[in-house]
Amino acid sequence: MKTEPFKLSNLFTELSKKYGFDLLKIFVGAGLIIYLIQKLSIREILLSLSTINLFYFSIAIFFSVLNVYLQFLRWRMLLKIEAPELDNFSIFKSLLIGFSGGTFTPARSGEYFLRKLPLKDLKLSSIITLTFIDKMMLLLNVIFWGSLVSFGMMIFYYQVDFYVTASLFILFITFFSALFMMIYSKRFYNYLREIKQRFNIKFEFLKKLLEPLADLNNQLISRLILLALLNLLVIVLEFVVIILSFENGLNIGLLLVAAMMVYFSKTLIPSITLGEIGIRESAAIYFFGLFGCSEVIAFNSSMMLFFLNLLLPSVAGLYFLFRLKRA
Repeated sequence: MKTEPFKLSNLFTELSKKYGFDLLKIFVGAGLIIYLIQKLSIREILLSLSTINLFYFSIAIFFSVLNVYLQFLRWRMLLKIEAPELDNFSIFKSLLIGFSGGTFTPARSGEYFLRKLPLKDLKLSSIITLTFIDKMMLLLNVIFWGSLVSFGMMIFYYQVDFYVTASLFILFITFFSALFMMIYSKRFYNYLREIKQRFNIKFEFLKKLLEPLADLNNQLISRLILLALLNLLVIVLEFVVIILSFENGLNIGLLLVAAMMVYFSKTLIPSITLGEIGIRESAAIYFFGLFGCSEVIAFNSSMMLFFLNLLLPSVAGLYFLFRLKRA
């Protein structure tokens, strides 16, 4: 039996297919960070970090913990649909392990699969669907409130033509009215149940993906949207408090607008870097700069937000992940 000779080019091709997109994201993110650091000066960045206000920073840490807690509540609420007997610690481990997989994978796709690891009694299809619902609740809030703030910016800051702004606002209201009428309609969920029954064995996995959707109801949707709104508010406040920990005396109202615009912009821009590194920092420099915040402080604050809200939970998630592997 003949065996094909080993070719380095074949190995390179396989590695490129498997890791090429991730490497590209790392390269783009690192490039953006290096560009911003060179533009801002390392000395100014380090000097800014050395003068941080510990009182405001401690409030930011509190908001960071509250952010994770609100995500835990939302995830627990969703998991209880499928498994009412699940304990809080397993749910918490699932959330943190998801962080570790989501922070450094394209479009945080790893989170959809890694959340399953500590939840052995639940199907992967259920975890994927519930994670999707979880993400959509926050996304709905970001797009809704971010759009409203954007309209305010268009009118009062950029002074866009009234008719253009009014036309976009009418489209916005029409879209969200139709969306909320749909998700609060019993007919919509009945329709999902009917579709689920029609799938034959060839589409069994798709049928399983739809199962958790059929269990949703108006009360649950309202609670999830409210929790996601609180989550968004906490993140925006945390961003503002981090800014204030570097430079006190700025207009808090304008900082709230800038923080919302940064988060909104980051959400709309496709994920071209891992952990949105560089995208968030660039948006922060632009929007906070509009309201008198220095580029160095905007950059440092954005990196600090990434460290508190993504990197630290990811490290904690890795600890639980390694323990699972040893078990």
